[in-house]
Amino acid sequence: MCKPICRTVAALVLMAAIVAAQTNPTTWNTVKALSPGTEVQIAASSRTVRGKIERVTDDTLVVTSGKGQETFTQQEVVRVSVKKPGHRKRNTLIGLAVGTGVGLVIGVASKAKSDQIQVVSNGVVVAAGAVAGAFVGTIIGVAIPSGGWREVYKR
Repeated sequence: MCKPICRTVAALVLMAAIVAAQTNPTTWNTVKALSPGTEVQIAASSRTVRGKIERVTDDTLVVTSGKGQETFTQQEVVRVSVKKPGHRKRNTLIGLAVGTGVGLVIGVASKAKSDQIQVVSNGVVVAAGAVAGAFVGTIIGVAIPSGGWREVYKR
C-alpha cells in the first residue's frame, strides 16, 4: 500500500526540484551573464536582430549584426534567445548506423530460400541492403534539423 504513495510523493518532489532549478527567463541578469561573442537573436519593438554580443550593462545590450554595432535598451528588448550548438555530425552518424542496421535486416529477409533459384549470391543481397540502408540513413541524418534557439530572456 505504501509503494504507490511513496512513488507518487517521490515523483512530486522530483518535479518540484526540476521546476525550481530552471532559469527564470524574465530576469535581465540572465542576459548580463552571457559572455561577449555569444550568438543571440533579439526581438526588439517591431524587428528581430541576429548578432554577437559585444557587451551587456544594467540597462543596455550591444551586439554586432550584419548592419554593424547596434545598441538596445532593456526597455525595448522583448526577447533574447541564444544559439544552441548543432548536432549535424551526431545525427549523421546515428542515421548511418540505423540505416545500415535496417538495410542488413532487409537484406537478410530478402535472401533466396533454399527452394528458389538464385540469380545473385545471398551475400551480395545482404551487402547491397546494408549499403543502400547506410546511404539512405546518412541522407536522413544530414537532413534532420539541429541546433536552434533557446530563450533566455522575455519581458
